[in-house]
Amino acid sequence: MRSPLIFFIFISVVITVYSLLNYYFIKKHKSILTGRSLPSILLKLLLVTVILTPFATVFLSHRGSTFWAAITGFPGYGWLAFLFIFLFINGTADILLFVAEKTGFIPPGYMAREILAGTFIISISILGYGFHEAATLPVERLVIETEKLPSDIKSLKIMQVSDIHFSPMVSTDKALKIKEIVLKEKPDMIVSTGDFLDRSIRNSDDVAEIMNSIPAPKGKFAITGNHEYITGVEESIRFIEKSGFTMLRNRSITVAGVNLTGVEDYSARRFGFYKEADEKKLLSVSENGLYTILLKHQPRINEDSLGLFDLQLSGHTHGGQIFPFTLLVKLSFPYLCGEYDLGKGSRLYVSRGTGTWGPPVRFVAKPEVTIIELKRPVSSQ
Repeated sequence: MRSPLIFFIFISVVITVYSLLNYYFIKKHKSILTGRSLPSILLKLLLVTVILTPFATVFLSHRGSTFWAAITGFPGYGWLAFLFIFLFINGTADILLFVAEKTGFIPPGYMAREILAGTFIISISILGYGFHEAATLPVERLVIETEKLPSDIKSLKIMQVSDIHFSPMVSTDKALKIKEIVLKEKPDMIVSTGDFLDRSIRNSDDVAEIMNSIPAPKGKFAITGNHEYITGVEESIRFIEKSGFTMLRNRSITVAGVNLTGVEDYSARRFGFYKEADEKKLLSVSENGLYTILLKHQPRINEDSLGLFDLQLSGHTHGGQIFPFTLLVKLSFPYLCGEYDLGKGSRLYVSRGTGTWGPPVRFVAKPEVTIIELKRPVSSQ
């Protein structure tokens, strides 16, 4: 059961930040919005409507009205992304002008208007590109040579998906893109490193059917992310299993000549479900000498586990999703995205995520599916 206090604090912070973003935008356009002409009135009505749409999306998602949640979600969450981009660009310009004024430079009166117009155009352009970037799905590749594969296995291809966030806005289109890549790449195994879904998936039966039909000869495995708990862990697990994945919840298995260890997401403790994972004990499976992969949603490193696993696969960060939010995310998660050598024979790979959360927008943080190919060195084959 989720903590009412934590949920209240989260909602309060979100509403406060969103209100401040809108206040900043309205203040910058005060001269246009205070008019009483018909265009000005229509603009104010449009602005009020767009500001309220994210709240409508949340309400409709909780009510299970996925079609209408998608209709409101694209403009509503798109508006949220626009506000963030606008704040960064125009805010930076405001700071530079303030510093310039303090050093004796008096900008001409028209400069503020031109900066505002330029910021608006640039923000819209970035937003448009961001929708396009989020709709792509590049393949990242990681090739690892290891002698820990059994002698009869020369290579093993594993595909990682992470942070798909199936929802009213991320639906069958994303599932079909994932399936298309699988059919082309033909991985032996597929792993999902959390945040498979959000609340109220549009065309949920179709999404589950597509994902279930994706072939993976050695199996499909998944762990929980924080959004499995936000959505409701029991409901989430039913959907993930319906999509053809086997859940690894604080347990280890040996399959296709490798060890897989999956741990529950750290944030689950906030919802009263968390069962502390003894990573060291779970990773004792590595004593069999096989290549050991740790599936862990958040890229947090347990120092006691180093040397007990060969590769940790994580997600959660989305690579920041929208620059420059990337810089803030990196403060909380230094292992933002990509491959890292952790020492003691352990390494980490952090996926930028396969879908999007909130705004269906990405900027300088493309989504990805990851192909990890484990290969025996030629000399040992």
